[in-house]
Amino acid sequence: MTKRHKRKPALTPAQIDDLVVRMTDLHRDLIPLPCELKPQSAHYNAVVELNDSLASAIRKVSGDEPIWMQPRISR
Repeated sequence: MTKRHKRKPALTPAQIDDLVVRMTDLHRDLIPLPCELKPQSAHYNAVVELNDSLASAIRKVSGDEPIWMQPRISR
């Protein structure tokens, strides 16, 4: 009989960092899409909903605000 793989309760800090980088890259790829669509279209709303889900996932996994949602301080 083979032994089952024991699952971990959480991602490692390195995995969290990698996941945040990947989701941030996906966000950057999504940004141009709604600019070409009417705000009333289903596709526009789907892209916005996906982007909101990315931000929510980053908050849940890392405990931090997504970089694109953080306030910019200009000097």
